[in-house]
Amino acid sequence: MDAAYPVLLIAHFIGLMLVAAAFLPLLGMMGQAGTAPQTNRLLTRFGHYGIVVLLVSGPLLIWVRYGSFEGISHWFWAKMGFVLLLAVGVVMSAVSARRMRAGDAAAAARGRLGRSIAVVSLLAIVVFAVLAFA
Repeated sequence: MDAAYPVLLIAHFIGLMLVAAAFLPLLGMMGQAGTAPQTNRLLTRFGHYGIVVLLVSGPLLIWVRYGSFEGISHWFWAKMGFVLLLAVGVVMSAVSARRMRAGDAAAAARGRLGRSIAVVSLLAIVVFAVLAFA
């Protein structure tokens, strides 16, 4: 099992990079209230794959390293709260995407809010991961 940990950690960081690659470029679109933002579907797909990699590798990392979730710090649970918030932001953005591309201003605002939630959550996840596992 000790050999699995570095492989899982690498997979987890790759998942994090995929999510960051999908959402961080969208920061430049946040201030464009008058126009419907154009999203890159390939980057969005990478972000979705990254979330799946993170959701699979994360629990496996805990299991391989600690054997269970007992004794995990409160920082870890705060991080998991932001993981849930990240999922909310991604779902908000994805649900609004089609209408947003058609020019629906309300959907564009919801998509922008979803992306903002996702980006802030992603940054908080990294901070709390450092606090939890430092």
